[in-house]
Amino acid sequence: MKVTVLGSGGSGGVPLPDGSPGGSWVDCDPGEPRNRRRRVSITVETRGRVLLIDAGPDIREQLMTFSVPPIDAVLLTHWHADHCHGLDDLRAMAYARHGQIPAYMSEDTRRMLTERFDYMFKHAAPRHQQYPTILEERPFDYGEIEVEGVACRAFRQDHRGVESAGFRFGSFAYSTDVWKLDEAAFAALEGVETWIVDCLAMKPHPTHSWFEQTLGWIGRVKPKQAWLTHLNHTMDYRTLLGLCPEGVEPAYDGLVLDLPE
Repeated sequence: MKVTVLGSGGSGGVPLPDGSPGGSWVDCDPGEPRNRRRRVSITVETRGRVLLIDAGPDIREQLMTFSVPPIDAVLLTHWHADHCHGLDDLRAMAYARHGQIPAYMSEDTRRMLTERFDYMFKHAAPRHQQYPTILEERPFDYGEIEVEGVACRAFRQDHRGVESAGFRFGSFAYSTDVWKLDEAAFAALEGVETWIVDCLAMKPHPTHSWFEQTLGWIGRVKPKQAWLTHLNHTMDYRTLLGLCPEGVEPAYDGLVLDLPE
């Protein structure tokens, strides 16, 4: 299994486009390339399939920068803009495959996205028949699911008023945009060896996990290696790396993990 981190940043990315020349890096060293962060997304390449998780506003650049091959499906963690407002940029891939890309999501996410972007979805676009639809919605129930022949476990996460999905493929798990994990989520994570997990900032945050809490989760799950993601503009790569215990590191755009199937 090959996992590629296409983006590891918070909802605004790093640097922030605040109108200043080059944007604002806040606490991040602009001389450290791993501090330049796009919105969070990964690919999982396994068993002959290429699966994309989330398609935020940076996805066009991410797909080209990291030479992502044709995807077989997209999985969506939830409906926030930084995770889905690049879906239309999958249009060229849909045209190349001469059909819709399967889009796996919870029922809550399906409802929100088919209202917001009805013209994209096969089963939600009767008003837009002049536009070729590019996605076929595949809503899932949490638990064991199959994504284009690949076994996956989807588990519910509390994003403080919003439901997000975590995904597990074999001994690898991905948990972005999460504020609290319940016992069912920890059960889904039992035995995970590699975990990419939300860690927005050093201080507590109302909708995302933070450094101390995330380290506590890692201590409970006990993966062999954990990678911190959804890092905002206060999380300088080298500073954060120096604070991490053994087996924990900040993720960065372009990180590639070669994992067992």
